[in-house]
Amino acid sequence: MDVQKHPNADKLTVCTVNVGKETLGIVCGAQNVVVGQRVPVGLVGAVVPRDQHDPAGKPFELKEVKIRGVESRGMICSPYELDLGEDRDGIMVLEGNAKVGVPLAEYLGLSDVVYDIEITANRGDWLSHFGVVREISAMTAKPWRAPVPSCKETKEPILQHASVKILDKKGCPRYVARVFRNITIKPSPPWMQRLLTAAGVRPINNVVDITNFVMLETGQPLHAFDYDKLKGHAIVVRCAEEGEKFYTLDGKERTLSSDTLMICDAEGPVAIAGVMGGLNSEISETTENVLLESAYFDAVSIRRTAKRLALSTEASQRFERGADIEMTVYAANRAAELFQKLAGAEILKGSVDQYARKFKLRRVKIRISRTNAVLGTALTRAHISSLLKRLGLKIRNHNSDTLEATIPSYRTDLHQEIDLIEEVARMFGYNNIEVQTDTRIDFVKTGVTRNLEDEMRSYLVGAGFNEIVTNSLQNSAQATMTGEPPVEVLNPVSIGMQMLRTSMIPGVLDVVQNNINHGQKSLRLFEFGRVYKRDPAAGDDTLEGFHEESRLLLLLSGDYLRLHYESPLRKYDLFDLKGELEALLTKFFLDKYRLIRYDNGKPLSVNNLDVEIEGTYAGFLGTLKKEVAAAFEIEEGVFVAELNQDVLVGHWQSKARFRSLPRFPSVTRDLAFIVDDRLPQVRVEGAIREAGGALLRSVVLFDLFLGERIGAGKKSLAYALEFQAADHTLTDAEASELVSRIVRHVEETCGASLRAQEGSIKGV
Repeated sequence: MDVQKHPNADKLTVCTVNVGKETLGIVCGAQNVVVGQRVPVGLVGAVVPRDQHDPAGKPFELKEVKIRGVESRGMICSPYELDLGEDRDGIMVLEGNAKVGVPLAEYLGLSDVVYDIEITANRGDWLSHFGVVREISAMTAKPWRAPVPSCKETKEPILQHASVKILDKKGCPRYVARVFRNITIKPSPPWMQRLLTAAGVRPINNVVDITNFVMLETGQPLHAFDYDKLKGHAIVVRCAEEGEKFYTLDGKERTLSSDTLMICDAEGPVAIAGVMGGLNSEISETTENVLLESAYFDAVSIRRTAKRLALSTEASQRFERGADIEMTVYAANRAAELFQKLAGAEILKGSVDQYARKFKLRRVKIRISRTNAVLGTALTRAHISSLLKRLGLKIRNHNSDTLEATIPSYRTDLHQEIDLIEEVARMFGYNNIEVQTDTRIDFVKTGVTRNLEDEMRSYLVGAGFNEIVTNSLQNSAQATMTGEPPVEVLNPVSIGMQMLRTSMIPGVLDVVQNNINHGQKSLRLFEFGRVYKRDPAAGDDTLEGFHEESRLLLLLSGDYLRLHYESPLRKYDLFDLKGELEALLTKFFLDKYRLIRYDNGKPLSVNNLDVEIEGTYAGFLGTLKKEVAAAFEIEEGVFVAELNQDVLVGHWQSKARFRSLPRFPSVTRDLAFIVDDRLPQVRVEGAIREAGGALLRSVVLFDLFLGERIGAGKKSLAYALEFQAADHTLTDAEASELVSRIVRHVEETCGASLRAQEGSIKGV
């Protein structure tokens, strides 16, 4: 490559670049470009992954352009532009033996296939190349071998220069340390950077890259401390003091609790064990000596700390899933080998290995007969034994029907017989297990039991409602809106899921807000769910004070009908919801329910009506308070009903009853009463039904009148009554006697006066 100054720009150069098949003129602005370099070149038409002049770093396509009057037919790229690093000031310089004209992906080894494997929570051993290779070896029945670490040690023993003391042996059963001196901090070689990048880890320098590389390879997290920053050159593993402060490598101050496991030197903390190191001992460009940590930490302790601090790292993910306690020494030795090769380290003789609680291998029995019974197979003892041996388990005969498996330390998920049976199924192959179906019909037994929730769901969908499902976990603001003591979650996933809901209303309001924001202004919603109650008097140390309730929620909001030329546009109101609820209750509970005006100051709604079914409180309906709606930025009126499913189920008229059509005509009478305008009409209706007896088939309020003719403080209520007998035609005298009895009873019990009366006979 030839380099000359740009004739019209001081900071630009014109490079003559050999790209293999031809020589191109390219204008470059980097200051580190010199003659003879091997560099990555983007040709016209290529897409550069990142544009350093774009704030978002979006990709762009190279075109042939003139820069200050000089034609440029390509681009010499920086690591940032190639998405291979963060250096954007200088071009990327390749090794001198790089072959000209070779595609960059081929040179970097990026043409290889990278597999993205989903790891289940119980298989922490898969979070390493060793673990994946073990699995491939087991499935293909081909052997594998791990690299054998080899390094040259000095004659000075490590015990003269470092010490390790474990004060919390449960939290840290094993701690291994090695010391490296006179290292050189520099970028790691390209092959390591390529592998780390392929695994999603950003290369930093040779020391940090080695610890990450060995962690990805073995599954054992490592941490490198600046040896000279460790006071007393000592490591002390202890729990933090309550409220203790500590700055982690990300520059944030953390407030610690007394159960947070810490790595300390002779004076104070230097790392949060298994999670993240501290600023006071981090590796820097001036680091010359390193103490390497390869430890095993308790999974429960690490998960608790990571969740409390909201700090999930590559190390914590491995420890909380269960690391391999026997891998600590191997990983330290593997890292020592790479430190010597890539950082020129002098390695002190031996390692400090504080093994406070020796690991005991588990032994689990598996029965041949039980395995075949569970899987529906006919596998022999020898076949089952060979399948388990491929997984690295040591197998011995226990008796004629039983094998005993010794579980290796890296398989933290195998504890019971059923775990081994599952492994047999995996290794044998699920596709090889024959599926046998046995279909039988028992005509003696009744059909599937009807379920009220399913029946009501079907009805509501048919009535034009849409079902929603909201999360029972809420933030503290929503969970406390009802004024009831909420149930707090001990280890919440996020700040928005701190408590269990005491009502279904706050959760559905998020749905209403989202729909309105997206232009959906007519909402008919329902949800079946659970709410959670806590009795503060029972205390938090017993389950006696906690219980669940199943609820049904109905909601109407927005436009009653779509815009139509024959129908005036109006909004839903409380009476619309009342009508929908009455239709639902009538279908499933006949006339066994009633609605009672009882506005008892509910915290979320006003104008409330309580729902009773056969005298038992079943829920309420009402209008959402304006201040509650405003908290969710809802301007529309919202009308809600919340019912207790347990009460509904207990009074459901699930068995249909049939009766023959009436053989005799019915008699109708219309009665209008003048009553006090403060008297609920349900009182009048109840009095009519009470006096009408068995011959009164229906009562319908069809008119309400207020006016000067009635008198101040009065109202007129007009009812349509229908009478019918099952065994004869009612005479006019019988009907008149029934009406007279009803009028007298209403006048006596409701203080009413008869305003008008009409009647007729309906044919059959």
